[in-house]
Amino acid sequence: MKKSILLPIFLAVAAACNNNPPASQTDSTLQTPAPGPSTPTHITGTYQGTLPCADCPGMDYQISLYDDHTFSELVAYQGRGQGIATVETGTWKQTSDSTIVIQKKTDSSSFLASEGKLLLLDTKGKRIEGVLASNYVLKPVEGGDRRQLLADKAKAGIRFTANGNEPFWSLDLDNKKINFRTAAGDSLQSTLPAAKPNTDTLKVYTTPGITISIRNTMCADDMSGFMRANTVQVQIKDKTYQGCGEYLK
Repeated sequence: MKKSILLPIFLAVAAACNNNPPASQTDSTLQTPAPGPSTPTHITGTYQGTLPCADCPGMDYQISLYDDHTFSELVAYQGRGQGIATVETGTWKQTSDSTIVIQKKTDSSSFLASEGKLLLLDTKGKRIEGVLASNYVLKPVEGGDRRQLLADKAKAGIRFTANGNEPFWSLDLDNKKINFRTAAGDSLQSTLPAAKPNTDTLKVYTTPGITISIRNTMCADDMSGFMRANTVQVQIKDKTYQGCGEYLK
């Protein structure tokens, strides 16, 4: 998917609309971490929100900041681009007690940690004020650091994993087989067929016992709210399971 709108673009628009002076980072409302080399625990974590978009209703945005100063960012534009979600990784650094900068391949963005949330700053690293301010607040969400789980699955040869709730179910695909399980103890294993159709946005795997549809559209866990890059549907006889999934690299 071609990214025609990047964070620096709409931040520049926001800065032009911002007529109020930026708030000082010594404001008493900010949480100041104890000095030392360790990363403050109120900064690491996963945050998400809907950010402004110049030519769409909004941009679904999620960023996970890890304690090793790497991050994972998910972006999906509402109402255009078929809702395709993209994931980018990179590194982040802390430039003050409450300010961080994320560095991607082509650009960077800065955030302010305040009261357990992240505030996206403008292109000059200033806090956005006025009527636009609430549009740039990212709130914390659970379930962000899944790196060890995914690393273990990748080591076992799994290349795609998914799960859903009510009832809980999980799905793992490797290069040869399907492994589906439910919390009730039900399971189904089958040879993995070729995907038909097999496109950048939709892959469907059909066997006599199970049909799996994987769409490259943003999916939010219906319990935690954590977002992943793929929407998954599993059909087994007369039962349909809905959930979220991701490819393992």
